[in-house]
Amino acid sequence: MKNLFKNVRLGSLYLLVIATMVFSCKKDDEPVPQGNLIFYTNYDQEKFDRIDVIVDGNVLGTLSKSIPTRPECGAAGSPSVVSLNLPIGTYVVSGKRYKGNDLVGNWKASSATVTAEDCKRIRFVD
Repeated sequence: MKNLFKNVRLGSLYLLVIATMVFSCKKDDEPVPQGNLIFYTNYDQEKFDRIDVIVDGNVLGTLSKSIPTRPECGAAGSPSVVSLNLPIGTYVVSGKRYKGNDLVGNWKASSATVTAEDCKRIRFVD
């Protein structure tokens, strides 16, 4: 009788380990939902040569021209638009403004939430 309980417990443990492994496996080929962050500025062009776009502490693009109007969702990257496709989530965004290779201003960090198949526009302003 003792051996029967021991075998049942051991069998249950094996079954639990196998079930955990099977159900915890994730398919790697599933696409990660993404959204679009679009950065632009209508800042006076004479006050900057470039604006570095910083996301989670990394420079992910540079603006070298201002744009008078808000870009459309899905706008392509250009000297006046930094368009990033990122996995859904919340990111820390900021910018640094340069003139003649000197740092002349920055925008303090704020958060931006990327949602699936949506876009968020961030304008650097004076």
